[in-house]
Amino acid sequence: DPPTFPSNLTASTMAFTPVESAIGGAMIGLSAFVAYLLDGKIVGISGILGPWLRSVVSCQPIKQELWKLLFLLGLVEGGLINMGFNQPFAFPAPKEFSLLRYSLAGIAVGMGSRAQRGCTSGHGICGMPRLSLRSWIAVPVFMAVAAVTVGLERHVLLVDAPTASVIAELQWPPHWQFPVAALGGSLLLTALAFLVLPKEVRNFVSPLASGTIFGLGLGVAGMTSQSKVIDFLDFFGTWDPSLAFVMGVGLCTSFPAYYLAEFRQRPYYGEKFEKPAKTGDYASLVLGAALFGLGWGIIGICPGPGIAGLVPNLLHETTGGLGFGLCILSLCVSWVATDKVITFSNAQAAAANSSKADEAAQPLKGGDNKASP
Repeated sequence: DPPTFPSNLTASTMAFTPVESAIGGAMIGLSAFVAYLLDGKIVGISGILGPWLRSVVSCQPIKQELWKLLFLLGLVEGGLINMGFNQPFAFPAPKEFSLLRYSLAGIAVGMGSRAQRGCTSGHGICGMPRLSLRSWIAVPVFMAVAAVTVGLERHVLLVDAPTASVIAELQWPPHWQFPVAALGGSLLLTALAFLVLPKEVRNFVSPLASGTIFGLGLGVAGMTSQSKVIDFLDFFGTWDPSLAFVMGVGLCTSFPAYYLAEFRQRPYYGEKFEKPAKTGDYASLVLGAALFGLGWGIIGICPGPGIAGLVPNLLHETTGGLGFGLCILSLCVSWVATDKVITFSNAQAAAANSSKADEAAQPLKGGDNKASP
């Protein structure tokens, strides 16, 4: 018999999908593998989207951030393929939250991702397998804050309908057809990207392939579904552990790229490997991770799924779809604004330190300048 719950509690409608989510995680990790070994790029979505936005705002030539633009186009393409063949799972109707809730959450995610210099992909899929201490601090912080946020929303403040404290029902047999087809297509794109192509061609193929694989993986894994993300974060209610398979398999798939890179002078195509700092600046890291986790827990959207799901969710033409778009706009604006504040603060601090160093370098007045008797 199906379980029964108190009248004020319901079981989540999202199923536990370990097979589909593991395949999606493998594809996300494969995208990170391709981008790093071929071009030396970290596929942290906020670290791709934010600097591209910065270049647009400052009117820099498009070729300066062409790789990032092509990756983002591939990410959108992967979302559209999911919309065409996997919509019920990847893009159920967006949550009918208020526009204010979407806006505030987008601001928190944008500010947090810039302050902590990463997001779920940058710190999780890329930073942790790089053995970055910053990432191993950030991920538990934003996961914990997001889980507490969902718990308060559903079980204390009752802003959202509470769910019963059970594990989501296992979906078996798995819906394997599209995930397997998407994985096969991703492997073909990987092979194409690794082919020895003319430079003019490979500069387009590699980021497009990596972005498309990433977008496909997000939909296959269920990361583009707000309900699935929030259910994963709801440790006090109907918990869906699917996204743990995304992170675990994604880490295992991306790790070889960072290991192999230690034995190479440069990537296959790019000029050098990106190597963000693994330690330091912990105060802004923790603050940023907490802000990011707060926004993520409020609406279940982070930068990667937000970009991949923008068009499919806007096409719903509901308040939730409008709110989704408003969230991504708020995220982008807040990232750029926070970036300007941080850049200005760093410049002021550097100028102050330089002034102090100059003063210290000047000879002391008095005894040192006096002639010897």
